[in-house]
Amino acid sequence: MEDTKECPFCGEEIKTMAIICHFCHGDLNVTSKNNKGKFVRIRLKAGDKTYFGDVFLPEHFRVSDLINDDRHFIVLANAVEEKQTRDVPIGFLALNKNMAEWIELKTVEEEPSPDYPARRIYHSA
Repeated sequence: MEDTKECPFCGEEIKTMAIICHFCHGDLNVTSKNNKGKFVRIRLKAGDKTYFGDVFLPEHFRVSDLINDDRHFIVLANAVEEKQTRDVPIGFLALNKNMAEWIELKTVEEEPSPDYPARRIYHSA
């Protein structure tokens, strides 16, 4: 039986000796040096679907750093798909960065408002 641990980025079960998570491609060496950070809420559009959820933001990182790093996926915890009738909880979502059309930075207590829309931090060309 092989020793396993939980990936700090996506929560999937991986080998203890892993250097990079094979689910989300998170660099575990960076995490082991500094696992301080916080979760931030984002909202993103990919194709005809819109999602919101939490991404882990390491200390001294900006959300744009996560978007521009070498990983191929944006990993959302507590992910929810927005629907017209009601939102559908998904839980965990790893979305290929190339599929994201736009990303908005939100806060947990922030609700959409026509007077104060969320700040869009990424928009594909």
